[in-house]
Amino acid sequence: MPTTLPADARPAVDEIRSIGGDELVREMMATFVRFATAHSARLQEAADHGDLELGATIAHTLKSSARQLGAMHLAEVCASAELAARGGDVAGFLKWTEEAGTAFIDARAWMEPLAYG
Repeated sequence: MPTTLPADARPAVDEIRSIGGDELVREMMATFVRFATAHSARLQEAADHGDLELGATIAHTLKSSARQLGAMHLAEVCASAELAARGGDVAGFLKWTEEAGTAFIDARAWMEPLAYG
């Protein structure tokens, strides 16, 4: 798990910092960690129940928020989960949902120090 800021996250974090300093970075990362924790659980529930429509919506939301904060791997995995769900690919959606859980753990490893630091 990465514990330092990934290179592909730096532009987003630097942009946030340029707008509102370290306080805004802390606030946005803390908000995302809370939000993504809840949404990751909901995504897994959607996968467990085979609810592709809900899964696509949640994956889309996580994808967008992750991209804004620089969690690019999480965003890419959520994009794949969304695409699979919208295409009716249950097996793909399950695979990408599992991968999203791992990607969120990895993102949280570098986001939490920025949030709670």
